Parts: sequence; structure tokens; C-alpha cells
Amino acid sequence: MKYHRQLMQAILFDKVQIAKAVNVQFISLDDAPRGYADFDGGVAKKFVMDPHGSVAA
Repeated sequence: MKYHRQLMQAILFDKVQIAKAVNVQFISLDDAPRGYADFDGGVAKKFVMDPHGSVAA
């Protein structure tokens, strides 16, 4: 618990790129079934659905 405030501040002030730290991959809504299957299969990625392509752009 003693690191939560420091971590939050680092994320808020762009000292830590949290998406890179947890290996995020943005996927479209059409790719969601594959993302779920990959995640259930144990890949070391976190999938974020971006149905409009607004985040990944």
C-alpha cells in the first residue's frame, strides 16, 4: 500500500507508460473473439477493445 500514491503520481504525470508496462494491445470489436481466446490461452498481453479505432490511432 505504501507505493500506491507514488505509482499513481508517476502514471498521472507520464513518468510511467502503464499500457507498455502491462503489455496492452488495442483490438477492434471484430477481433474480440480472438483476443478472448488468446487471453484464455495464457498469452502475456492485456487486450483493450477499441471499437471505433479512436485510441489506437
